[in-house]
Amino acid sequence: MEARDIDVTNPNTRNSGACRGPQPKIAAQNVCKSFAGIGGAVTEVLRDINLAVVENEFLVILGPGQCGKTTFLNIVCGLDQPDSGSVYLDGEEVVGPDPKRGMVFQRMALFPWSTVMENVAMGPKLRGIGRKEREEKAAHFIELVGLAGFEKSYPHQLSGGMKQRVGIARAYCNDPEVLLMDEPFGHLDAQTRYQMEDEVLRIWGQAKRTVIFVTNNIEEAVYLGNRIVLLGRCPASVKAEYAIDLPWPRRYTDPKFLALRKEIADNSDLAL
Repeated sequence: MEARDIDVTNPNTRNSGACRGPQPKIAAQNVCKSFAGIGGAVTEVLRDINLAVVENEFLVILGPGQCGKTTFLNIVCGLDQPDSGSVYLDGEEVVGPDPKRGMVFQRMALFPWSTVMENVAMGPKLRGIGRKEREEKAAHFIELVGLAGFEKSYPHQLSGGMKQRVGIARAYCNDPEVLLMDEPFGHLDAQTRYQMEDEVLRIWGQAKRTVIFVTNNIEEAVYLGNRIVLLGRCPASVKAEYAIDLPWPRRYTDPKFLALRKEIADNSDLAL
C-alpha cells in the first residue's frame, strides 16, 4: 500500500521515547479489575496495569479482542472504577467522569434526533454555554473534521466515516485535555478506515490533545502511534512497549514498518 500524505506537525510527539520526562499527563498504577459473571463466577480482566502518557502524546494500546482494553479506557475516562490501583490526570486521581477526558466510542453514539450541529454542541450545551458561543465552537470543529456544509444533516443521512467525524468533533468541542478513542474505526470498511486514520492524524496535528487510542489491529497501531503499549490476553497486563521512530507519512511497505509489525506480531496474541 502506498504512503498516505499526512502532515503531522506536533513537535512534542514526533520523537521516540515520549513517555520519558516530567510528570505524565495520565498515569495508571497497578490497575486491577474483575467482573462477576453468571453463577457468581469472577473473571479477572485487568491485572496490574502500569503505564504513563505524556502531554500531547499519541499512545496506542494494542491487544487482542476481549482482553480488557475497553474496560481500561472506561476506567481512565471515569466511567468505571478499578478494584485496586489508581489512574491519575495531572497527578489528581480519577474518580468519575470529567469533561477533561473525552471519549470516542466504538459505535457511532450520536443522537439520531439531533443534527450534526446539535450533536457536536451537546457538551457545551450541557455545561450551560449559550447557544451562540457553543455553535461557534461547534462550527470550528465541524470544519476541522471536514464536515462544513453538513451542519443541518441528521445521522441517518451520513456515511459511517462521516458519523465518526461527528463523534470526534463532539469530543473535541467539549475541550478535553485527553481524548480517548475506543477502536473507533473497527466497524468501517477498509477504505473508509484508512481515510479516517489519516483524518485523525491530521486533526491531532492541528488540535493538540493527549490521545489514547485502542485497537486490535497491528498495522493501525504502527501507522498511528508514536508509542505502542502491548497487552496480553485476559487478564490483560502490559507485555511490552514500543517507541516508534518512523517519520510521517508512514509507508506500509517501508522495511522498518514491516520489521516492527512482525516484531510486535511475534510478541503478541494477534495475527499478522
